[in-house]
Amino acid sequence: MTTSPAPRPRFVERHRTALAVGGLVVSLGLAVLWLFVVPERAASTTGVQSWLIRFGHSICWALLATTAALVLARATKRAIDVTAWAALAAYAAFLAATLL
Repeated sequence: MTTSPAPRPRFVERHRTALAVGGLVVSLGLAVLWLFVVPERAASTTGVQSWLIRFGHSICWALLATTAALVLARATKRAIDVTAWAALAAYAAFLAATLL
């Protein structure tokens, strides 16, 4: 018995461009916002930890915006996956720096 991958939801296929544009706009807006909204914890830390707290969240959102742009450009799945996983890594680093 062979299994085939589940088909994509019709909604996502029909609205791929609109969803990608929306994701791009929201992600860019949040990337800029988090450049100005810095957690208080950044002032009490130094070095890499302070840098990650100040910029990690913005980097995460910028990478998500890049992911959305790659979806719009119909880039390869690998390119899209790399930027999405990099965004997750940036957010994990931000969280670790904030909680430590």
